[in-house]
Amino acid sequence: MKIIAFFETLLITISCFFGSIFNLPDKNVQNLIEQNGGFMYGVCHPNENYEMLADAGLKWVRFDIPYPYNQIGEISQHYLDFKARAKGYTDRGFKVMAVTPYPKDYFNIGGFNPVEEVEKTQEIAVFLYNDLKDITGAFQITNEMGLDTFTKPLTLEEAAVFIGIQLEALDKVTENFPIGYNSADMSRNLHKLMKPYLKYCDYVGIDLYTGNQGNAEARDYCKKVKELYRITCKPIIIQEFGFWSVGGPKTPEQKAEILGYYGYATEEEAIADGMNFIRKLPPQFQQRLKDGYPDDEERWAEIVFEKEYQHFYGETAAETIENIPHTPEGQAEYFRRVMGELKKLNCLAGMIIYCCQDMEKCWACGHTWCPFETKWGLFNLDGTPKPAYDAVKEIIAEAE
Repeated sequence: MKIIAFFETLLITISCFFGSIFNLPDKNVQNLIEQNGGFMYGVCHPNENYEMLADAGLKWVRFDIPYPYNQIGEISQHYLDFKARAKGYTDRGFKVMAVTPYPKDYFNIGGFNPVEEVEKTQEIAVFLYNDLKDITGAFQITNEMGLDTFTKPLTLEEAAVFIGIQLEALDKVTENFPIGYNSADMSRNLHKLMKPYLKYCDYVGIDLYTGNQGNAEARDYCKKVKELYRITCKPIIIQEFGFWSVGGPKTPEQKAEILGYYGYATEEEAIADGMNFIRKLPPQFQQRLKDGYPDDEERWAEIVFEKEYQHFYGETAAETIENIPHTPEGQAEYFRRVMGELKKLNCLAGMIIYCCQDMEKCWACGHTWCPFETKWGLFNLDGTPKPAYDAVKEIIAEAE
């Protein structure tokens, strides 16, 4: 039996290898697309402008499931709010790609290590499925393991187990309900660790932001998707991709204005003020320093300008994908080129845009002028559509 299984695995691997090179059809990809009611076009962190989302052809929405219980073991209000919101989309014909809770929630709210208490973790996963299967369309088991922000306090090895034990439990109870996981870009180590659990996956996801911080081509997206397909031999869904509508280097005058906002004339003056300078930063920025550089507290002021200057100044690289500018019009052109290339891939079952609407403040640093987590939207902060919205609508209409 082991010999037979070995050759079956070998044949699948060979099939995926040549399939990725020659872009051959894969019946598993086609089955997933049919199961989902068509190729998956979606958007992350949606607004409630249901009519415009539907009009653009965005039939899927993606957002996070809160940990279902509060600290005394009762169903939490956050979870009930999620259910109500998910039902709002489902009632209007959308499907929800629901991201299950993060490891830290099990520690901080549940009060247990989810990798050590396997049965309890699996029970929660099964509860979420049974409770949400009628108002969600698919699960992504947690998000971007490998990034410290989301993975801690687990190691990467533990994170793979965390994902795997939930997939194993869900595989026994799900029916016509896609389950899988994702990675930030090509997290090879994560996918290697996930090998024993791929048999439980209906898809593997990837988040790609190629070309936001350096030269790239639209086809670079395709190369990474095909590489992941070769590694996993599973249908691929791009769970996040996008492009800032504002960005680029800051001028000396703009940097001086930001320093002046904090009461300094130069970077050296801010560094010399040490922790007094740090205490002036938004709470999100201070937490970023605590999490990222816990042993370098005495150097935090220097680190702001050495390693975190992009968030401090809200500065992005000048070079972008095929030199498309970070402007509203450039964002629209980005989607035209990237989505046009991606749709040619036979290993791809869906793509979900990050994100729906601009945010007021960057969650990573707390600055309103930082585009890193504020300017991804198809809609402006006031809810009006950007040129990217029209571009996405046109591309989906052409593909459909």
